[in-house]
Amino acid sequence: MKKYFIGTSILLSSFITPTFAEESDNFYLSVGGGMAFPSDVEGDANVGGTDINAAFETDNTGLLSISFGKEFNDLRFEINYSRATVESDTLKVTSGGTAVAAAISPGIESKVNSYMLYGLKDFTNESKLTPYIGVGLGFASLSGEDQIATVAGTAYQLEGGSETVFSYALKGGAAYEVAPNTSIYSEAMYQNFASYEVAEQGYTTVNYDSTHYFAVTAGLKFNF
Repeated sequence: MKKYFIGTSILLSSFITPTFAEESDNFYLSVGGGMAFPSDVEGDANVGGTDINAAFETDNTGLLSISFGKEFNDLRFEINYSRATVESDTLKVTSGGTAVAAAISPGIESKVNSYMLYGLKDFTNESKLTPYIGVGLGFASLSGEDQIATVAGTAYQLEGGSETVFSYALKGGAAYEVAPNTSIYSEAMYQNFASYEVAEQGYTTVNYDSTHYFAVTAGLKFNF
């Protein structure tokens, strides 16, 4: 396969315009980071009349996230950007019921840039701890650079590129107020990236399955 991608996105979305008559402190900015646990990247192709299935085994990776949002009592809407670099150093190929695994050196990297629009529900109470849940929709930009990698002792030229796919996400967490207009938060997230096809003249067409990752992050949230 000439391309290797895992999920992320570009979302251009309008936001609800505030009025000056509304209270202050209902906008917020949050910045955080953590770990992502991506699924393997799997795909299939037909090479010379033979069906081949391949799976890139992925490693856990760091995740950075930044959000800008607006609060409406116990509801929130936010635009979120996240970034991760996912690496694979093992390839498993299955053809005719026979599976062969090979090491990849250096590991193939894919950058995942994601823009999402979330709707969230806060479960407010009399304490400083506020649990919340949310759902998001958006797009993911999956990109990789050209590189030469050695697979089972043979060097291959791997062409990079980029794809944009639909993405949805679910997340839940809790925020704790540590100072006026400042909270710390921790959350868990599931994000799914749609399947896609890489078809280019002169190359074998590859159909990539839907992928996903789980992530655990923490950070700071500032109201203004």
